[in-house]
Amino acid sequence: MQVDMQTGAGGTRWSPTQEQIGILEMMYRGGMRTPNAQQIEQITAQLGKYGKIEGKNVFYWFQNHKARERQKQKRNSLVLNSPPITTITLNTREDGPYKRKCRSWSIEYIEEESGSSSSFKEEETRTLELFPLHPEGR
Repeated sequence: MQVDMQTGAGGTRWSPTQEQIGILEMMYRGGMRTPNAQQIEQITAQLGKYGKIEGKNVFYWFQNHKARERQKQKRNSLVLNSPPITTITLNTREDGPYKRKCRSWSIEYIEEESGSSSSFKEEETRTLELFPLHPEGR
């Protein structure tokens, strides 16, 4: 049997035993989410057989467990509802007698759920000068 209370500035910190955690998780899986004061007393008495525990430990365990489960569900739903992945590619090729570099863009959208992708190319191709004498828009 493990009884471990850590001492800190605010008093002692409860460290539940494996038996206590197992019983609390079994109750949670059984549908208990927010036990009332009487239930907390009964649970505390039952768990006291396996190590030191107070009613506030039971109360906060259920509160924290519920909050962590909600966070986990929220994280999982964000992953499932994530926006499609967009890939933008810059293609460069040398063209013409002066070996000018021509560039074109291609964009591809990948839908996570279906795995399908659609793409299009921007057909406008233009030469960009390395050091323009008259910069655009100036």
